[in-house]
Amino acid sequence: MQAGFAERIMAMAEREQDHRHGVDDLEISHAYKLASRGQVLALAALAIMASLAITLAVMGEPAWAAVVGGVDVAAVVGVFLTGRQGGAEEPGNGETSAERGALPAAEQDGDAGDDASS
Repeated sequence: MQAGFAERIMAMAEREQDHRHGVDDLEISHAYKLASRGQVLALAALAIMASLAITLAVMGEPAWAAVVGGVDVAAVVGVFLTGRQGGAEEPGNGETSAERGALPAAEQDGDAGDDASS
């Protein structure tokens, strides 16, 4: 074995851990920014639709005002009830980078030798 080999392995493991923590921090930061931006844009869209419904009602089009207002309310209620828009799954199924690189449960618990006792 070469001198300093253990120190090199430890340094490599520490760099890998720092990298994983950095990636996780970025994922959290980007998810927060995306959610915040979506909320602002949703509020703007809601305000536009509400003002359109009010404008239609003032112009003497109560049926169209009810349709626009009803669609607006139905969309907001639908998002609150389902918790998100659309039904598509997010890429990655919500796993963090640490979970993607994690060992299977049998290898983590040391159960790999249980097969020999059977």
